[in-house]
Amino acid sequence: MIKQESIENLKSIIDIVDVIGNYVQLKKQGSNFVALCPFHSEKTPSFVVSPTKQIYHCFGCGVSGDAIKFIMEIEKLTYKEAIEKLASMYNFKLEYTKGNSFIHLDLLERVNSFYISNLYKNENALNYLKQRGLYDSTIEKFQLGYAPTSHEQFKFFKNANLNKKDLIELGVLNESGEYPRLIERITFPIFSQNGKIIAFGGRTITNHPAKYINFTNTKIFNKSKTFYGLNFAREHILRSKKIIITEGYMDVIMLHQAGIQNAVATLGTALTKEHLPILKKLNPKVIISYDSDSAGINAALKASKLLYKEFFDGGVVLFEEGKDPADIVKEGKNIENIFKNEIDFSSFIIEFTIKKYDLKNPIHKKNAIDEFKNYIKELPEILKDDFSIKASQYLQIPPNILKVKTKHIQNLNLNKKIDIAEASIIKTLYENPEIMDEIIEYLTPEMFNTHFYELDAVYKEDFENPKLLEIVLRDDIKTLDIKTLKNQIRKLLIPYYQKKQLEIKYNKNLSNEEKMHYLKEINLKLIKLKKGELVESDIPI
Repeated sequence: MIKQESIENLKSIIDIVDVIGNYVQLKKQGSNFVALCPFHSEKTPSFVVSPTKQIYHCFGCGVSGDAIKFIMEIEKLTYKEAIEKLASMYNFKLEYTKGNSFIHLDLLERVNSFYISNLYKNENALNYLKQRGLYDSTIEKFQLGYAPTSHEQFKFFKNANLNKKDLIELGVLNESGEYPRLIERITFPIFSQNGKIIAFGGRTITNHPAKYINFTNTKIFNKSKTFYGLNFAREHILRSKKIIITEGYMDVIMLHQAGIQNAVATLGTALTKEHLPILKKLNPKVIISYDSDSAGINAALKASKLLYKEFFDGGVVLFEEGKDPADIVKEGKNIENIFKNEIDFSSFIIEFTIKKYDLKNPIHKKNAIDEFKNYIKELPEILKDDFSIKASQYLQIPPNILKVKTKHIQNLNLNKKIDIAEASIIKTLYENPEIMDEIIEYLTPEMFNTHFYELDAVYKEDFENPKLLEIVLRDDIKTLDIKTLKNQIRKLLIPYYQKKQLEIKYNKNLSNEEKMHYLKEINLKLIKLKKGELVESDIPI
């Protein structure tokens, strides 16, 4: 975690007028500044920024807060991400508590500098990038480099006094530490959303059978939750309210070079449910832009099915056979026009599912109908009828053939009881896993009345658990900053320990002496909780 002292030091140098002035046009009015509110539509300025109080307030929609809150809201960031964003804006070096993986991120920066220096020493690697059409400015922007031989890398690690255990933990070396993860490859640093290097990918220039490889998952990197290029694209996505998702590094880099700066890529995996919380937070129109080969079309079909049933607006853009976005940019074609012709998700799902079958063959047609029915079962009720009617028109069959009977248990799931207080804690831990080690000292699953199963899933890092995803993908459940999180936990613990008091009091298996001892312990916990402190979850019985 970031040291509180470090956060306070950062706050002392932040000027809220400078921060907000990067996003809206401020006009001096008396001792304050005013602007049109960025959080709601208005014609007369009602958004006021106070440089003396270092706060903002909108008299139209009621939003208010400090510079950190503003960055969280405007950039859709967590508290920690907002702190790190502000630190980067002010070139301020944050300090982290020991044991936090981010304390070692400067190690990845040093490794990246080594890779960058080697790119310009390797003529083949540099020529490859130039042949792909990359400008020098693009190579510099994306900090591309080259990982030399294993011997040269180990020599650098030794001379730079880089800790071998840290190199293994962060993925630079393999699990045994015997060799670097990337050898004789062009390197692509993978950044967190706020611009910190968290991993690397590499592209062979020696005809290795694995053309591209990524780091395996580490404490600070999960490739199923990461979009390559999002650190560069975030502001453009928020402004345009559109995101383009491609298959690879070069697609993103070439699209950005061509001026399409809202492009990102998944990392060697198809779009998964784990990517959805990021997309939900950004709330953009989603354009899937994969290769037009069979693998690309199948991946686009899978992504479309996932996004459509989660109510995302958007569609799919297909390129000429055998070409990807990077190829189109290199050829100098007007790629912006291509992106205007997307196929909406439902049409893409239907058209490309049907293409797998010969509809003149009754057996094939039945198989197509069965595939549609299986997908319709997964859809929310509000989407089922529209999709069934549209698919039936393509299949030239009556819509009732595709109708799926809704089981009673599905209706129960739609009305599943949600405890907002518990759910917000779970969602916060899901999106900020680095704080779990601290929180588990105070909160254990059995302390929850409703979502104990989901809290246990978070602690076990079972991030694809369906019940857990039901919570984290809901827009009405908000993430909390660390102060609010701890206060929320404290409020939940008070009735929990009060209940424990009653259980002990009426427990016939305990002697009076044991009861007195346990009740005293719990009473001390309640006193601390009511004073605003958290207490360790060492439950007496």
